[in-house]
Amino acid sequence: MPTFTYTARDRTGERASGELEAADRLAAVSLLRGRGLTPIQVAERPGSVSAPAKRRPEKPGSAKAAAKKPVGTSAPGKARPALIHSAPRGGKLSMRVLLQFSIDLRDLLSAGMTLGASMQKLSRQSGNPARSAVLKTVHEDIVQGKSLSEALKKHPRSFPEFYTSVIRAGEAGGQLQQALENAVRHYERAAAAKEQMVGALVYPCIVAVFGVLTIVACLIWVIPQFTEIFIDLRQALPWPTALLIAMSDGLMRYGIFIALAFGGIGYGFHVWRHTDAGRYTWHGFLLKVPVFSRVIRTGAYANFARTLSNLLTNGVPVLRALDIVQKTVGNAVLEKEIGALKSRVTDGSSLSRPLAESGVFPEVFTDMLAIGEEAGEVPRSLAQIARRYDDELTRNIKLFTTVIEPVLMIFIAGAVGFVAISMLLPVFQLSKGIQ
Repeated sequence: MPTFTYTARDRTGERASGELEAADRLAAVSLLRGRGLTPIQVAERPGSVSAPAKRRPEKPGSAKAAAKKPVGTSAPGKARPALIHSAPRGGKLSMRVLLQFSIDLRDLLSAGMTLGASMQKLSRQSGNPARSAVLKTVHEDIVQGKSLSEALKKHPRSFPEFYTSVIRAGEAGGQLQQALENAVRHYERAAAAKEQMVGALVYPCIVAVFGVLTIVACLIWVIPQFTEIFIDLRQALPWPTALLIAMSDGLMRYGIFIALAFGGIGYGFHVWRHTDAGRYTWHGFLLKVPVFSRVIRTGAYANFARTLSNLLTNGVPVLRALDIVQKTVGNAVLEKEIGALKSRVTDGSSLSRPLAESGVFPEVFTDMLAIGEEAGEVPRSLAQIARRYDDELTRNIKLFTTVIEPVLMIFIAGAVGFVAISMLLPVFQLSKGIQ
């Protein structure tokens, strides 16, 4: 029986190593998990395989030979290729699903269940086929001896680099449960901030869409009926009425071309916005829009501080943490400044000084970070900064909704009022002529 060397961690996080005999690598991993160990590396010791025992050859056509013949074996010279079944690795989990997975795994590990058994249990949960498929492959990799971070890294669309880095740091320090707890807190706050911003935009978008649909419906169905009446009057129409009739007539005749033009413009804008130059220009424009820019900025500042704090707390090196933050900050202008920040930190500079020199981050942000650097508590200072800007984000979202609602109401009321007055002006003109 072959001998395997292993490196593993026990439930307290202590590293253990040694040798054991097993039929194969999978059996060795199972033996380690049965002892309450989490395998980190399992490898077969060279030259440890014992020679197979000699067996008497079976007579062709005998019952034993038939029983040992593999199912589906073809005739000699016509060997069929082996079929390899693998679960899909391209699935994508949403932030909410990832958060729920982290909570479930944290709770199962806290209850004393091993990592392999926890992943197996989670992969069998029904209700989300994409999650089950991804977790099944993760469980298979863990059974084969890979660490959790290595298994998660194979699914970058489902598990972001931030997540795998936090898990890897937790495994290195033997504090996987604490790492999961930190990830849960991070994604709970990120999800809450995202829901706040989406919720602030839902009502204005609904009002704007229904307002536009109402005006289009008037131009298509209501105004043509009044147009026939105005033509029968055989008198000059006021310019607002003539303009409205021309708009209605143009929409009736060329509506499909107008729709295609707007669709083409929207698609072109979408493509342009996903180019490097377009993304940078668009994000720079958003940072200058009155009121709304405050929501964008505070959300980005909170995300930057929270992500960097969690990474540094879990032992991720500063430059590696900045690489991850640069990919998750969500704004091209801030990404560029963080890229410049990395080169300055490499030169031995502090974090607060380059941020202050960039002119993008506010003075309060850099001052609080400088105080944390002086006290040697940068992660704690960043966590306080994140809480500050989370609170400010909530206030800015309330201010945005307070401002945007009356603006939309004025816009829609003005458009509907223009349609109504344009239709009534010929009636007033006619009644005045009768008098």
